[in-house]
Amino acid sequence: MKLPGDLSVFQALNARLNMLETRQSTVAENVANANTPRFVPKDVDMASFDKAIGQFSSPSVGRTNLAVTQSGHIPGKPVSTPNFSTVSVPDSEVTMDGNAVVVEEQMLRLNQVKTDFDTALGLYQKGLSMIRLAAKAPQ
Repeated sequence: MKLPGDLSVFQALNARLNMLETRQSTVAENVANANTPRFVPKDVDMASFDKAIGQFSSPSVGRTNLAVTQSGHIPGKPVSTPNFSTVSVPDSEVTMDGNAVVVEEQMLRLNQVKTDFDTALGLYQKGLSMIRLAAKAPQ
């Protein structure tokens, strides 16, 4: 039996949620070091995220596809949980002690993370409700 988490759309949403979790903790670290001399803020490397998401849309090269037992089934791909790297991204200002964190810019990033998280979570919940509706016995 295939679980909802095995579907590629849920795997892509899971990767997005993992990236947002990494980004939120990175922003929190940036804010925590707002007064640390010579600290340069970091953010998630979007190239690593794009590469991780690419495995859900690109054809499988060098990977083993899962068996399709009926013609109506969608072929799946085995996918690993991606790791997202962070890169140094200085904000718009640098203080005299070399600190490059602007708290206002970090709060904007945090708000974007929350918005993106809410969107991804909403899509995940809608997908699950569609599966529940499809699995429901006719009345």
